[in-house]
Amino acid sequence: MERIFSVEEANSLIPELTELLERLQRVHRSTAAVEGRALRRLASSNGSADAASAASAAGEEYLTALSAIESMGVVVRDPESGLVDFASSRDGNPIYLCWRLGEDRVGFWHPRDTGFAGREPL
Repeated sequence: MERIFSVEEANSLIPELTELLERLQRVHRSTAAVEGRALRRLASSNGSADAASAASAAGEEYLTALSAIESMGVVVRDPESGLVDFASSRDGNPIYLCWRLGEDRVGFWHPRDTGFAGREPL
């Protein structure tokens, strides 16, 4: 069942979301670096169990952070930019409250059938 957020409820999650989204970004960057090294090793050494293990651990950490965010009822739209949506309603209509990593509070919303481009100030 979808969780419906008030602006206050969404704002209360920002500190935890900031930590989790920053972790997603860190893991994504490190995974890309590990995968790049692993590909170079695969090309030169016919495979590397260490590289595969490191990539697997990073992937698991990424999924753990992503799962923690989703278990809050928050919709992750773009982990790289830290863009998330919170299901909400406005004047009886279903909307998303929209927040991006680095913003100090939820300050935007958009109809459910639009995305980031449809953001409007609260």
